[in-house]
Amino acid sequence: MNQQNSTALKCEIKAALMAAGISAKEVENKVQVLSKVEASFVKDRPRAWWSSLAVAPKIYTFNDNSAYLHLDEVAPPTTDDVWLIVDEDNDEKFVFSLPLSKIKNIIEECRYFEYYIVDKNLKWLLAENDHGDLIFSEKNLTP
Repeated sequence: MNQQNSTALKCEIKAALMAAGISAKEVENKVQVLSKVEASFVKDRPRAWWSSLAVAPKIYTFNDNSAYLHLDEVAPPTTDDVWLIVDEDNDEKFVFSLPLSKIKNIIEECRYFEYYIVDKNLKWLLAENDHGDLIFSEKNLTP
């Protein structure tokens, strides 16, 4: 993706966040968040994180590009904010903090992009890939 498209996507997401009454500012510690998430869930250095998760994921397939409508069914219930990591073309990732329950609305308002939703305690990661699958990986919590 070129810089112009990346900037346009970021503007779309920020507009959707503001329309939903959510801060459109990226997290201040973005580099550290991305580093922690990658170290916790990803092995090697894949083009797309979902293609090389450290713990074998559960994959959920939905028809008609409706995966994002099923986020609440796949993700563990939470009232805490989660990280929404936006990754349209593996160039730059954007990181926002918001309630899981609001993510569906943000996705509906924007063009397609790959994304990761991560519990801030780094217990689980949920992604939608370019095939429309929801991919759920839960960190192995046993010592």
